[in-house]
Amino acid sequence: MKFIYIVASLLILTSCRTSNNVDLLSEFREDTKGETQYVSFPKDSILNPIKIACTDSTIALSDIFHPTFLTLYNYKTNKFIGHFINRGTGKDEVNLMTTLKMFGGGLEFWDPNNHKLCTIDINAPNVIKESDYLKKACDKLFKVYHIDKYKSIATGVFPNYPFAVIDNCSDSIIHYFGIYPYTDERENTTKAESPFAYQWYCHYDATSKTMVAATLSGSFISFYDLTDYKKPRLIKKAGNILPQYSKGKKGSVRFLPNNIYGFVDVAGNSKYCVALYWGDTRDKFPHPNIFGGDKLLIYDWNGNAIKKIQLKHIYISLTVHPTLNKIFLVRKNASNMEFSVESIDIP
Repeated sequence: MKFIYIVASLLILTSCRTSNNVDLLSEFREDTKGETQYVSFPKDSILNPIKIACTDSTIALSDIFHPTFLTLYNYKTNKFIGHFINRGTGKDEVNLMTTLKMFGGGLEFWDPNNHKLCTIDINAPNVIKESDYLKKACDKLFKVYHIDKYKSIATGVFPNYPFAVIDNCSDSIIHYFGIYPYTDERENTTKAESPFAYQWYCHYDATSKTMVAATLSGSFISFYDLTDYKKPRLIKKAGNILPQYSKGKKGSVRFLPNNIYGFVDVAGNSKYCVALYWGDTRDKFPHPNIFGGDKLLIYDWNGNAIKKIQLKHIYISLTVHPTLNKIFLVRKNASNMEFSVESIDIP
């Protein structure tokens, strides 16, 4: 039976213990308001995106509700390139896309239903360049990201730990690592519902060899040094809001009305880590079909808080240009339900 990934925005959330971790918003000494600029792509080419990523010249949007998953644009000319990657189980097809990141000058994405980590070349976007089939290591991998061509990091249902380093060639776990934010006591990290409750977003920076992991439910962010991928080292963590949920069947969770939704996405370039953050309950969104964040939290790769930017609108995903200090965001307009891509410079 195929594992069906639970889309985070459709979940409802967790537990009621307290945490002694640092309040993450209090760490930001610089607090500004930000103005975004529309990126003028043809409106009828933007379908129903849930993720955005970019290379030096290309912006990619992923859409899980249409027959094709990827929409590509030339950022330098603002021209629409096309729709690519069909839905299916064939060699150049995918069934679901839960991540979308730049990797090796191209793009990578994880398909949990077909259990494959895919890369594509921007110059040949309709052909999956490489696929790593990862099922023996764990049949419930939520999100997977390359460290390099041969190794990856993953979130999923692991024994006692939130993360794993995977050998892509042998489809095996190299090392489990990390702790769930609610405690530092190892015996309390065995709860089956924890992977479903926290819903981690991750990003790996190849320059600093650092991974950031941030929780959708509750409010926690952690930075890990993966220089020695067999012994990942916690650099810094922050956050003190726990998910609020009731237990469901077989480890599933039902989020409670008072659950705080924290991080909606996280991305970065070699200089900055940027997180999209909400920090409130679901009923505070302006429309039941809107789910996202209205704050940008900017860190360096040592986990130091640099700046918080308050946005005028709610955005559902973000990416950071690899060389320019520019952030691209996806917005769903509450008044007409139309999507747009907007940008803001990192001050």
